[in-house]
Parts: sequence; C-alpha cells; structure tokens
Amino acid sequence: MNTTFPAFVPSLITGTTSSVTTFKEPPKTKEAMFDFAVAGPLAGMVSSIIAIGIGSQLTATSDPSTLPSLPIEILRQSSVGGGIIDSVLKGSLYVPDGATMTGILISLHPIAVAGYMGLVVNALSLLPIGTTDGGRIAMTWFGRPSKLVVGNLFMTSLLLTGLLGSDLFLFYFSFVIAFQTGNEIACRDETQEIQSWRVGVAVAAYCLSFLSLVPIQ
Repeated sequence: MNTTFPAFVPSLITGTTSSVTTFKEPPKTKEAMFDFAVAGPLAGMVSSIIAIGIGSQLTATSDPSTLPSLPIEILRQSSVGGGIIDSVLKGSLYVPDGATMTGILISLHPIAVAGYMGLVVNALSLLPIGTTDGGRIAMTWFGRPSKLVVGNLFMTSLLLTGLLGSDLFLFYFSFVIAFQTGNEIACRDETQEIQSWRVGVAVAAYCLSFLSLVPIQ
C-alpha cells in the first residue's frame, strides 16, 4: 500500500488527536483498503487495553505520590478504559449520586495513562466519518453514498455532544473538518464487495470503539 508518512496532529486533551495518512495511489480493491484501515486502530486498541491492565496493576503497588494523575472526569469518559481501571483499583472511579467530580484526581502509573489515551485516540479514529480509518471501513462496507449519510449523522452527533460539554468530541469534530472530510479516493476495483468475515471484524471494531467512548454511568 503506497501511502504518505503519517502526520500526527497534537491535542491538548490526549496528546495527539490522530494521524493523517493519504494514499499516493488508489488501493487495488475495497478489501485492500479495509485491511489497511482496520489493522492500525484495532491493534492499537487491543494493545492499549493490555497497557491499561498492566499499568493499573503497577499503580496498585506504587507510591501514589510518585505517579502522575488524571481528573476523574476524563477517566470516566470511557466505559472500557475506566472500567478496567475501576475493576483493578477497586472503586477508584466511583462517584456517589449527586456528588461533584470537580477537582478529584486519580493517580495512575504512566503505562496506564499512555494506554488510556491510546485507547481513546484509536477509538475516535474508528468512528465512520470522513477519510479517517473508520470512514474508510464504512466506505468499503456501505458504499460511497451511504457512507456519506452515515458520516454526516456521526459528525452531527459529534458536534452536538461537543457543544453539550465534551471538549474531546468538539476537538475531534474540528480536526475532521480541518483535515479529513468527505470520502476517500476510489479503489481501482470497487465492484467486489468485502467478505462476510471482514464485515464481522468491522462490527467488532465499531462496537469496541463505541464502548470505549461511552462514559461510565
């Protein structure tokens, strides 16, 4: 696959928003584009989940005063990432009903912090919008016209969620508008549909992405 070198876009929230990679020439088939798009984020999410687990275990055996800390609001923004941390560090992210989370900091081992941020960044890149990896997956699955409809619905949801108070989603919406709107370039052969097992991989990837971005209730 002939692509440009990934250009990483920084973020004040997660360190990096995502990377922008463009094709220097059209992929051969939809399946080739699908494989390229799904491999990085899915591997990134799995490795991030492992890092969160290992880092949480190391947190339990470390002196909290020597560890970095994150606001509990950020850690509760991911059901997957926060759930792992809370299950290892029993009740560390629990907030009683009606209680404020302002000013509460949770000490975490750097491996857990890196894993958590990696999980969120990769989950965002799997959303079916623009020319992101998630958008490329959606285009190979749904086709160009349907993917644009799906992408516009998700972009609207991102904007509304951001305006209602999520800086993370508002920042990512701005990133996509600036760098990755529209559809990816056409494959040389778009007549062949992706195989059913790839559809299963896409469903699993989207579900994992969704759960990683849904806050702990």
